[in-house]
This record gives sequence, C-alpha cells and structure tokens, in this order.
Amino acid sequence: MNRRALYFFISYFISLVLAINFQLIPPLIPHIIREWGITRSQAGLISGTTALPPLFLGIFGGYFLDRFGNKKPVIVATLFYMLGETLFILANRFSLLLLSRVVLGFGGIIFAIVGLRILAEEFQGENYGKAVGFWSTGLPVAVVISFNIFSPIATRYHWKTPMYIVLGFTVLLFILILFFYKEKSKESEGNNIEFLKSIRELSPKVWHLGIIWFLFNAGSLSFLTFAPDYFISRGLSPTYASSVSSLYIMGAFLSPVIGYLLDRTKRHNLILFTGAVLLSLSLMLVYFLNFPLMIIIAGIFSVLVPPSIFYLLPKITDKYGLGYAILSLFVNLSTVFVPYLIGYARDVSGTYFTSFLLMSTSIFLSGLFGLNLKLKEEIKQYE
Repeated sequence: MNRRALYFFISYFISLVLAINFQLIPPLIPHIIREWGITRSQAGLISGTTALPPLFLGIFGGYFLDRFGNKKPVIVATLFYMLGETLFILANRFSLLLLSRVVLGFGGIIFAIVGLRILAEEFQGENYGKAVGFWSTGLPVAVVISFNIFSPIATRYHWKTPMYIVLGFTVLLFILILFFYKEKSKESEGNNIEFLKSIRELSPKVWHLGIIWFLFNAGSLSFLTFAPDYFISRGLSPTYASSVSSLYIMGAFLSPVIGYLLDRTKRHNLILFTGAVLLSLSLMLVYFLNFPLMIIIAGIFSVLVPPSIFYLLPKITDKYGLGYAILSLFVNLSTVFVPYLIGYARDVSGTYFTSFLLMSTSIFLSGLFGLNLKLKEEIKQYE
C-alpha cells in the first residue's frame, strides 16, 4: 500500500470513529428515554455535550496541529476516546452518561480536524476533491452501522452493548496510528507564530464558511438526532424507525461524484445554494407527506454541501489545522445548542411541526449564505 492510500485509510478511520461515537446516540435515544425516563431535551444534551470541549478548545487544537504535527495529538485524542467509551459503558445514571460524552469531546478536539488536515497535506494540488468526496462517505457508513446494526443490537440486548463494539474500533485505530503513521514533515517555520496572529491572518472567507457550516448542521444533524423518535411518533417500531431514518444519509455515498465535480468547477456557491434549498424543502415534505422514502431524496440534496465546504477551506488558507478548527467550532456550536432547542420545541408544542420548521429554515439560510459566497477571486489568489 502506497503512502497516499495508507494515509487516506488512516484519515478515513479517524472520521469513522468520530462519526460513530456521535451517530450512535440517535438510535439509542428511545431506549434511554424508556429506561431512565428522561425528557427529549435531555436526550438532546447527550448528543450535544460531546461538542463542548471542541467548542471551547477546538481552535487551540487546530493551532497546535499546524505547529507541532499530527501524530502525538492523535494518540492522546485516541486515549480520550477509549476512556470516554469505557465510562459510557459503566455509567449507571444520566450525569455519568453526560460525563462520558464530555470525555469523548476532548478526543474530538483533535479528531474533528486532523482527518481533513491529513488529506490536505497529502492531496492538495492533485485530486483533493476526489479524496474529500470519498472521505465524506465516513459519515453515512457510521450512520448505516449505528441505525441498522447497532439499533437492532440495542433492542435485542441492551442499549450500551453497541459501545463495546465501538471501543474495539477505537483500540484498532490506536494501534494503526501508533505503528503505521509517520509525520510528513517536521514543525513548519511558517506556522511557528503566536496564536492570536494566526487568527488575525485567517481569510474572512474562513469565517463565512463557518457560518454556512453552522446553519447547515443546525438543521441536518438535528434531523438525524430526532428522526427515529419522530417516526416512532408516527407509529413505526423503534428498529424500523431507525432504519428509515438512516436513509437520509444514504445520499452521502454520492460524495465521490461531488468531489469529482469540485475538481473541475468554480461554481461552488451555486452547488451550496442548490443543495441547501432543495434539502430545506424536502424536510418539510417529509413532515407533511409522512412518506419515509422521501428521506432518500432529501439525503441526495444534502450531499451537495459538506464536500464543497471541506474542499474550499484549503483554497483560502494554508493553515489547514486552524481553518478546519474554525469549521469545527461552528459545527460544535450547532451540535451543543440546537438539538436541545429542537427537542424543547417538541416537548412544548407536543408535535414535531415547529421542530421541522426550525430545521428547514436553518438549512435554507445556509443556502442563502452559500449563494453570497464569492470565492473565484480568492481561489485565484491562492492557486
């Protein structure tokens, strides 16, 4: 296996462990609510608390990756993941479950950034769109595993049982990083500057991308979080509701096609706008038509946005770690606060209409910001 293929696999495995640890929660929410009697807003906190450490410390994680490299931070982050997964298994009350998710979040400080940073180092300038496209399938793979494999396991045995499997994945990743990953280069002199100066030197377009990423994930991730419970409220069984919900992410398997197009076009703002607006409309149709397979169409539209965001970042800054940390900051803002608000809207109103309206509006706004994203001159400047 050549270096690029090996490092792509390592980057992909990192994204898979990160995504599985997050996507594991939605199919477990009905089981946790039934066993512990928590509210849906509390259930939203189980997902949201994982994003707290990256929210407050993620930018520093990106800065240190730019300055000191990938391997040592990734090893430490993997240890946090193994500890958090173990605490999840041992938790016997809600507060300890939240603690385990916070510990996982400390690992996420690095994991949310380093996978894409490895790709940017290895592929920038040649086939980066394709690499990002294939890498983006990590999320749908994680969702398929969580909703279609872990959900039946949780139903048959116990809702903590899938975490034993996740812990095994993480141990395997630790071994892979420890023995097979080698730094591409030593500390970069260009990145050996103070933190605040690094922030000031970032292109404003990085923050623009961050706002788009926040709005998109505020709607998209919230939908994934509560989709199983929504379909259960429509009369589906927990297992079938989880399977139907996972159809939303199936469109992401088309990410390599989007990556191929990204390598050959400059119309990224149009791709963002089209995907977000059509997804916004599709989610409302899911609610009004009560037609589960409509989720597949919504998923196809959703795939237009994430690869475009990931692809554009290295085009507007050479500080890959710090840039992706900014994107991580915004997605974690949406992860921490929005699921709680969506769950609260459901608890207060007694139906999911308000929740769907909020999710759809947020995604629509991301499309408007995407339409206003004019990167043609910015890309020429950095190429």
